[in-house]
Order: sequence, then structure tokens, then C-alpha cells
Amino acid sequence: MIKLLTGSFKTDHSWIEEQIRSMSLAEAIAKVDWVFGCDRLLQEFDQDLTIPYYIQSEWAYQTFHSPEGGIHLALNFDGVFNPDGYYAQPRIVGEQIAKNNARQVLELGSGKGFNGAFLANQYPDVDFVGIDVTPLHIEISSQKAKPYPNLRFQQGDFNQLEFPDSSFDLVFGIECLCYTQDPELCLAEIFRVLRSGGKLVVFDSYRYSKFANFSDLFQTATKLVEMSMVVRSGFDEFQDWSMAAESVGFEIEMVEDLYSAILPNILRLQKLAILFFLSSWRAKLLTYLLPKYLIQNSIAGLLMPYTLKPPERSLAYYQIVLTKPHLKS
Repeated sequence: MIKLLTGSFKTDHSWIEEQIRSMSLAEAIAKVDWVFGCDRLLQEFDQDLTIPYYIQSEWAYQTFHSPEGGIHLALNFDGVFNPDGYYAQPRIVGEQIAKNNARQVLELGSGKGFNGAFLANQYPDVDFVGIDVTPLHIEISSQKAKPYPNLRFQQGDFNQLEFPDSSFDLVFGIECLCYTQDPELCLAEIFRVLRSGGKLVVFDSYRYSKFANFSDLFQTATKLVEMSMVVRSGFDEFQDWSMAAESVGFEIEMVEDLYSAILPNILRLQKLAILFFLSSWRAKLLTYLLPKYLIQNSIAGLLMPYTLKPPERSLAYYQIVLTKPHLKS
């Protein structure tokens, strides 16, 4: 299967990097258009495809991304890809758990249990629960939870949390809140289940403010990246998202753009994608032979580096910490 996707091209890294350097954004979008048809792809934006996307993409995540089960982007602050970077986000969450003496922790969009298992092992005195909308993820993560009495997973929707008010000291979500259709509703639910003084820790992609001011080419590239990962309404502009957070009562404690730390992972995936797209006829054939959302991941692989790299960046990747204020007596 791997050879089918990437072909029999020579895998000399300098050769691959030269192909990438010589390809303009317009040329990259033209390749996507020839293989997939951009107009047809963008017509699916109004559909909720989260569950079929993750079911169909499971093999690719396991093979090309993280055999250990991470489905988020690695953070490599030294500029060199290392799989240990997949543990960076849960380590940062762990620092917040220790700093705030959290004892009940909820993970939103818990995926295959990668983050939960790591944290449950590191903090055996903390109770962790993870929710995810995809049944396959709950099946896989529940198996991972068996060695940890302080960890459980259940199917659930973070837009309608089935927990009582003030249930958790800390809630976190890694690359999942982008799938909500109503950020204010989702954030209000999180606010409700947090105790006073509780924290919400988020890692996610956002559009830069004033997205409409970007060139048509960059807007198209950004929308294709979002579509390929079935982010239904596109990534939120951070200014709008933060205003929604404040409107439900959150205080913004910290915001940091970590785009440079995800670039090593993004550029690694682009090298795989370029091998797929360089043989346009084989790529076209594979769109008929392989699951739709599995194969469309190649679009994000090819185009996302263009959207993240200066000087014209349409996307950011933020680490955010929000606080639910203590009730005033």
C-alpha cells in the first residue's frame, strides 16, 4: 500500500526537497485540481464528515503519522522532526495539571487515547476521562485504558457534554475544537463543567485575522487544507474565537503561536505528499481505488506548509490557556 501511494520515485531527500522548492503555490493547487477537482472538493464544506474521515484515515495515521496512536501534530522546537514531539502537548497539559493541583481532568476529542494514557501513567492520583465522537476511537482508546484505573473513555459530543456542572478542574482539547459549528455554544458547555478557577488548555489551528484580505490563491489553499481534514466551516479566526471565549465568561491567561514548532512535522508530510502528486495519473487512479477521505489527506500534506510559512501566512497554531474565574463572594 505504501508503495502504491508514494510510487517508485527515488527517495533521495535532496531530490525531494528540490521538487518542493521548485513548486509554486499556484502549481501545487493546479496539481490538486487535476487530481481531485477543487470546485467539487469545496462543495462538501457544508457536510459533517468527521466520523467517516477518521474511520477512513485510520490506516494512514497509523502508517505515516504515529504508530503509537497520536493523531495530532508533533511539536519540535529545535526545528528537527522527532516522534517524541507528539508527547509535547500532553506534557504541557501535565504541567498545567501539576501547577493547578487538578484532580479531575477531561479531554475533549480524545482520539485513540494517546494523550490520556500518557497522562494517566504520569499522574496516577488524577482521574482522567476522555470523550470522542468516533466509535472506532473509543474502541481503540478503551483498550489503552485497561492498565490505568484512573482513566476511562466514552463516546460523547463536546457541544453537549453529559457531565454535571463544575465536574472538572481542567479540560483540554488538542486539535479538536476546530470541528465545532458553534464555538460559543461549545465554550459555554466547557465553562459549565469546569469548577471555579479551572483551566481550559487548547492546541489548535486558526485563521489569521482578516482572512478576507489574503490573496485568492492563499484563501483557496487554506480552504483546501481545511476541507481535506473535513473542518466543516474552516478554521475560526482567532480574534472571533477569543471573543466567543470571553463572552461566555473565560479569562484568557496565555496565547502562544507555535507554528514554527509544527513545521518539521508538516514538512515531513509534504515530502510524502509530493511523491504522490508527482505522478498525476497514478494519483488520479488512486482516487477511484482508495477511501475518499484517506486519499484526500494528501491535499493537506501538500498545501499546509504554504499556509504556515512566512511572509504570507494564512494559518497559525496556538497554545491557549483559559481560566474560569473564581466566584465572587
